[in-house]
Amino acid sequence: MRNSGELIINGIQSANLLGGLSLLQSYVSVEELLTSLPQEHLLLERFSANYERSVNKERLSKLENYFLESVINDTPLDVPRVSLVAYRNACVEMQHNKLANLHFGKNDSAIVDGFLVLSALSKLLDRVDPFTGKKADKSALTTKQKQALASIDVLLSIYYRPNEKVDEESLSKLFFSINAIDSRVYSQTINTHTHDSPLSVGAEKLALALNLNALGGVSELNKITKSDSYVTTRNTLIHILLASLGGKSARIEKQLPTHLPNKTLITEQLVNDALKTVIPLMKGWISCLETKFKQDSSGFHRSMQVWQALGVVANYLACNHGFIEAELFTAGQTLGQLDYDKRASHWSKSKALKKDASNTFWINATGGGRTFRDKIAEYFIGELVDLE
Repeated sequence: MRNSGELIINGIQSANLLGGLSLLQSYVSVEELLTSLPQEHLLLERFSANYERSVNKERLSKLENYFLESVINDTPLDVPRVSLVAYRNACVEMQHNKLANLHFGKNDSAIVDGFLVLSALSKLLDRVDPFTGKKADKSALTTKQKQALASIDVLLSIYYRPNEKVDEESLSKLFFSINAIDSRVYSQTINTHTHDSPLSVGAEKLALALNLNALGGVSELNKITKSDSYVTTRNTLIHILLASLGGKSARIEKQLPTHLPNKTLITEQLVNDALKTVIPLMKGWISCLETKFKQDSSGFHRSMQVWQALGVVANYLACNHGFIEAELFTAGQTLGQLDYDKRASHWSKSKALKKDASNTFWINATGGGRTFRDKIAEYFIGELVDLE
């Protein structure tokens, strides 16, 4: 592949790009990539002053943990991506159709994308960070695991102008456009899958304590259908915990919150304390509905907003009553003994619901999922208060 600094990369070539550039894409191993990087980084001055700021440190830490867990658990990994510009002395040799060999000097190239990826991989393989010059503490990976990581493929994209130099302006524009535009899709569901959040850890504890796998399991997706065996979603369990901590006003914006609306830090201990209320309440609720979950896939017991309403109820009970565990279980049973059939007459007492066009089934009367949750919670709380 290399001869005295010359690289020969075989891949798929595309000349149909804007700005007079061509592109060759190839898969190379992590080991091969790290030994093929230029000794000096032309664009380093553009970000070096900010590279070790907290935002980049946080992103780097997430990448490291992602790679680390993937290697340790042998789980599917999104292929790491790195982009270079071979800015001079690039020569392409076409092989067949779009298959080509690209010849260039590794020190005639500049990295334009994948900086944090390279730092994370270097750190896990006990190598010097190519951009800070620092060597981190010893990696948590074993020698065998490091070998596995070093052997995985990276998608390497190389931009170039055949037999021409890529001018500095084009190089800069490509660097800035790649790193300024976040092309990844945003979704609240994506951001709630932050495994190191106390809320995420708490959701796993809640699922385990309620033995939800025995009922059908917890879906990693944001929705369950009638044909699914799942009884709830991971996202729902997180919302239950958040509501139990902060009540109706607590919400998830772009990512899992680190603080409650009253500015209280969400810690593991805070979540564990909330679980002392949520677990017995939900155990009581589920104990009355186990058969229903297995036999009826269309009742309100399958509504994720109804599940989340229990988090609001838990918050109310924690703030207004000093219930012991047995009393919380009994409160859950009281709510679990309600008829969750969508034709049940008792739903007329809830402002969350109205009759459908056929005047047969109760449907959401609030127009929103969050409002529906809150109105159901009010109804549940009313049922408990009436018994006092």
